[in-house]
Amino acid sequence: MVSVAGCCCCCCGDISIHEERLIDPCRFIKYNQKMFRPDFKEIPENPGIYMYIGKNAEILYVGKAKNLRNRVSSYFSDFEGKPLRTKKMLQAARDVRFVITSSEAEALLLENNIIKTEKPRYNVRLKDSKSYPYLLITKEEYPKIKITRESGAKGEYFGPFVDVGSLRSIVDELLRVFPLRSCTETRFKEGKVCLKYQIKKCLGPCEKFISKNRYQGLVDQIREFFSGNVESVREHMEKEMQRLSDEMHFEEAALMRDRLRGLSKLFTRQSVVLPDDTKSVDVFVPHVFENVSGITAMFIRGGKVTGSRTEILEEFEDPAEVIESFVLQMYSVLRNFPEMIYISGLEDYETLSEAIEKLADRKLRFRKRGFASVKELAMKNGKVQTELYLKKLSRRKDIYEKLKKAIGTDKNISRIECVDISHLGGSSTVGVSIVSIDGEFSKPQYRKYRIRSGENDDFISIYELFCRKFENIKEGSEKPADLYIVDGGIGQLNSAIRAAEEANYDASFISISKGRSIKFMKDKQEESVESVHLPGRKNPLNFKKNDPLLLFIQKVRDESHRFAIDYSRKLALKNFKRSPLLLLEGVGEKTVKKILEVYPDIYHRKDMDAETLAENCKIPQKTAERVTKYISIH
Repeated sequence: MVSVAGCCCCCCGDISIHEERLIDPCRFIKYNQKMFRPDFKEIPENPGIYMYIGKNAEILYVGKAKNLRNRVSSYFSDFEGKPLRTKKMLQAARDVRFVITSSEAEALLLENNIIKTEKPRYNVRLKDSKSYPYLLITKEEYPKIKITRESGAKGEYFGPFVDVGSLRSIVDELLRVFPLRSCTETRFKEGKVCLKYQIKKCLGPCEKFISKNRYQGLVDQIREFFSGNVESVREHMEKEMQRLSDEMHFEEAALMRDRLRGLSKLFTRQSVVLPDDTKSVDVFVPHVFENVSGITAMFIRGGKVTGSRTEILEEFEDPAEVIESFVLQMYSVLRNFPEMIYISGLEDYETLSEAIEKLADRKLRFRKRGFASVKELAMKNGKVQTELYLKKLSRRKDIYEKLKKAIGTDKNISRIECVDISHLGGSSTVGVSIVSIDGEFSKPQYRKYRIRSGENDDFISIYELFCRKFENIKEGSEKPADLYIVDGGIGQLNSAIRAAEEANYDASFISISKGRSIKFMKDKQEESVESVHLPGRKNPLNFKKNDPLLLFIQKVRDESHRFAIDYSRKLALKNFKRSPLLLLEGVGEKTVKKILEVYPDIYHRKDMDAETLAENCKIPQKTAERVTKYISIH
């Protein structure tokens, strides 16, 4: 495998959301002599990857080719007929580089690695960088089941599942039917039953209240269920219920009856699409509805659909042209491979199958025909998801128009950043910025800042953060935003504006802060207690509580606050042994960790009462009183 310096394998980034269909001058781009054009004679005719490079040496686009010279030169023939996205990319390009590989399959794998690590602006990328959830049956003397996104632990994996919420619901119901243990290995080895045994959510294997063979029988039934053999599970339970009844173990028979009823609820949830097939099959169907491109993936296990997911592609991207890259990205995240793969409309499987089999380290079956019923179901799902997406897009357009009107600009708003400052006490002041693009959070572009000056001073901290941000934008390590939202009042807003003015940077700003309200009147007020501040305006904007624009700004602000608290918590726990709270009587390291996990900014919560601290952190009342007293005077 050929590698590129600076590239390594990591999780995928986000698929950008379909851009607003507004008139764009780039739509009418025409080729001109000033646009970059490579010398085709210098490009080899070998298989490999090509990379278009931007003005800041960033990778704009990476693609694979069987013949590099032919593929690159094709971009400059019939320029007017090229998609808008391709025109934009060529207009921004300043150079093209290439890496030769031994085969087209290796080129596809290398392309996939670069998409994951470099996140080129004009490549299609999977929306969710996290792996899909799986069900794991652990490899222990008394196994347990758990939901995981990792594949390193020993045991059997079932999945993938798309909706982790639904999977949790299924697992909860399964554990009512088959009450396996859920405790840690350390707790299990203590050999004493816990509360879950008392409430009949565990059969007490730790004290041998259930035999190993009988316990393993419950595990086998869960295994059968997730393998798709639900009828055999039903039959087994019915026979067991009858046996218990015949032997006059009526209480156990009644318990088995209740479990059978609970399991019947799960049977009805799964739709059978391949009734005579027990193989694991993944189906990918590209589609275009109302000029919106997408790809729907369906995961089938034991003839039943375990999950379906539709990814919306950018602009008017032809899904058939990116299906290979999309599927390979998905399996590089999943790292779990079915027995069979079917991709609608893909005739030449040779390159993709070779690349996926290298990832899987085993042979896989690829089907070119069949699965008509599954394809039809995938198309229906894709159409529904596209319609929901367009409705969501329409609501976003209304909100963005209101936002433009509120701040008094005609400029298009797509990229919004929100900045928040968090104080941990002493020198541990941190700042964060989160990114929302077309209404969707782009987590790979979130940034963290260790504030070097202005301890516990929001104004100075905001000023420093934006000074560094504008310097990063100038150097090309960060992208500029169409609007910056500052968590704070007019003082924080002015600090951000001062940083922009000194950097000679033209940017739009607003800030959001909480106003005052009488506690018992809070729920009766029609207007929100939060205010939005604009530059140069003395009085803030006040919205009604349910105003869509305010709710959107709050959503972005809350995400920045969550990210700041998470960052603060990690730093606080990292340095918890230096906490001044350890000097207090009755406060040890465990207590400090409990407090910092809930309140990483505890040192600045002067109004914290002991009762709330004790309840939320699960610490004694007297200890909480000592902590709150210390916080209030320091």
